[in-house]
Amino acid sequence: MRKFLTFTLIELLIVISIIAILAAMLLPALKKARDSVKTISCLNRQKQTGLAVQSYMSDFSSYFHSPSDSNMVKWTNCLINNDYIKNGDILCCPSMTGFDRYSKTANGWYTYGAIYTIDASACISMKSGIYVQTTKAYIFGCSWCVSVQKPSFRMYPINDTSESYGRPYLIHNNKVNMYFLDGHAESRTKQSLPGIVGAAPVRYAVEASGSCYINVQ
Repeated sequence: MRKFLTFTLIELLIVISIIAILAAMLLPALKKARDSVKTISCLNRQKQTGLAVQSYMSDFSSYFHSPSDSNMVKWTNCLINNDYIKNGDILCCPSMTGFDRYSKTANGWYTYGAIYTIDASACISMKSGIYVQTTKAYIFGCSWCVSVQKPSFRMYPINDTSESYGRPYLIHNNKVNMYFLDGHAESRTKQSLPGIVGAAPVRYAVEASGSCYINVQ
């Protein structure tokens, strides 16, 4: 007669406990690995977006469209509607669940946040010779608006206390991804943010908007 191996209840509980312990040990590591992949993906999206921004500025005498213009034409829409960007998804951080895809209905609102100048009818001059350290002059990055709990297309100076504008969002393992004027993207800690140009106060040259961007909806 064939004998079948059986487990006692205690042995089964021991096996389940071991599996639970292993899972508890592995899940944080898997989450960290998944977050790292999203961080890299975000940086790649920012680099692609940055190339579009650089192309835009080369066509408009080194001006960058500020997201603070009076008719609220988003800087992202200027890139999309003028064919600097084909796929709007690269304008969104992949770590922001629910906002990691570009939506036409959102009118370019829930995207990366660009430097906001306060002046409601201005563009930002990125002309050469203005900056000593272009590696510290940021253009856009992961931005979050506390009052509405959504990403924001404009990033306000980080020393301001208002919650109606976007702020650098430390969503990547307590770091924020940002794209800089010299063409690189990197993850920044909260402690390193005050050192960036444009933080407090905005130190970009601001000029009248009339000729520095195409006014499109």
